[in-house]
Amino acid sequence: MSKVKKRIKPTKEQTQELNRRLDAVMKVGHTNNLYCDCELCQALAEQAELMGYRTYSTIKRPSEKWDRRKQEYERGRQIDLVKVANLAGQGLTSTEIGEKMHRSKGYISRIAKEFDIKIFTKKRGRKPCH
Repeated sequence: MSKVKKRIKPTKEQTQELNRRLDAVMKVGHTNNLYCDCELCQALAEQAELMGYRTYSTIKRPSEKWDRRKQEYERGRQIDLVKVANLAGQGLTSTEIGEKMHRSKGYISRIAKEFDIKIFTKKRGRKPCH
């Protein structure tokens, strides 16, 4: 059996140092940047590794695969936007547009709301006699 390395509770000074570095990173504004390689973020990563909160200190760069996937998603969304605009111009409802495009009604409504596309609704009620 392999031994599991037990994490040791950090001292008060180590916790204060980690909080000080967290405050510095927050002040700089790198809160949402996971792959930052500035001195402050690297120091925070090393401190977290020292305290046992992190298994590695070097921050790895994301692979090109995620950028490519994001670009493909955005491209597909642009194509859907054009199709929704064209079909809405023909007077179709969001349900009919969704059936033609093989997308959900909620997706169509979300795109229409985001880009201010007017989708018509069918009139409800009695049909005229003549």
